[in-house]
Amino acid sequence: MGRLGVVFGVALSLFPALAQAEVPFWHTLGQGGFLEAEAERFNALQSRYRLKPRFVGDYRELGLLLTAALRNGTQPPFLQVELSFLPVLARAGLLEPLTPPSMPLDPHLLALGRVGGKQWGLPLGVSFPVLYFNRSALEARGVSPPKTPEELFHAAKRLSSRASKGLLFSADLYSFSLLVLAQGGRLADGGEPWFQGGLPALRWLLGLGREGALQVRGYNELTQAALDFLRTKAFMAFGPSTLLPAVEARTDIPFPVGAVLFPTDPTGTLGASGAVFVLLKGASLQEKAAFQAFYAHLMDPVRQQDLAQGTHYIPLHVEAQATFFKTSVGRLLGNAKARLRPWHQDAPLVLWAGPLERALERVLKGGVAPERALEEAEREARTLTFP
Repeated sequence: MGRLGVVFGVALSLFPALAQAEVPFWHTLGQGGFLEAEAERFNALQSRYRLKPRFVGDYRELGLLLTAALRNGTQPPFLQVELSFLPVLARAGLLEPLTPPSMPLDPHLLALGRVGGKQWGLPLGVSFPVLYFNRSALEARGVSPPKTPEELFHAAKRLSSRASKGLLFSADLYSFSLLVLAQGGRLADGGEPWFQGGLPALRWLLGLGREGALQVRGYNELTQAALDFLRTKAFMAFGPSTLLPAVEARTDIPFPVGAVLFPTDPTGTLGASGAVFVLLKGASLQEKAAFQAFYAHLMDPVRQQDLAQGTHYIPLHVEAQATFFKTSVGRLLGNAKARLRPWHQDAPLVLWAGPLERALERVLKGGVAPERALEEAEREARTLTFP
């Protein structure tokens, strides 16, 4: 082969790598974690697309960055967001409708990516609500893990003393929404704010406070709330199924932690959260193809199983689910998967987080009447729009 032929052959061998189309996307799952590792693996396994993931913080930070990007036209073609952000983007008309890949994926969990009857998001994994507790404290006092809000109320009273409270409550949107749903209530009606639906849950919390059994932290005191639990200032706390592995990865917990499915009334539901992919309007055909290819890559049963093992997300792929439901965290959910509902209640709930969270603090810390605080918060929420 002549010199020209050698050069031509080398050029051909390099062409696939040189031809990779760069496709950026934003995510909220943490820098250097599962999603970024899988993007790197995806890039190495094929030669058509080169994904460029960017971690942008939590959903609040994502909202601020996306608003600015939409104004100057620098938004990425697709995003990974928390499930609650889905109705915000759908209502704003920013999303392309999606079709799930032809794979054995759980239809009930896929349906969590629907808003208003349309598939606007494709879930990566779904978390379910859990009540965590200090196992040693409950055993020492002969308290059984509660299964209903009434049992939770009495358990918190029995666990409380001058030094420690039975239940830790973070006055944030997510935690309050879980409690409202568990008691059969709603914070939205027809996609609009209806905060009066949270009155029974708020009165329940006030009742615990009067009994000296409630430790309240504000929505901006999440670190202090975690320390309260670790330092046995409180013995029970709400959270998603993904919370415990995240905490265990950062610190040593000085006592055994137990967990039960979030206590609900017979009419209550379980507020599902999780990671979901969305495709923004304006994405090119090539970017749409990259999106679909990457999602199919993530739905591989082995990758889904790895994700579930490391994070305690419920996997979408039915083969990975079979393994997940044999684990201790999978057994918590048991046969209750059908009771999972999006914690956003088919409404842009996170858009209203500010007014509602301030109202919760005013009531639980400031002694303001709950009816008044919720009414004022609802009135403010009705004025908020995105972007």
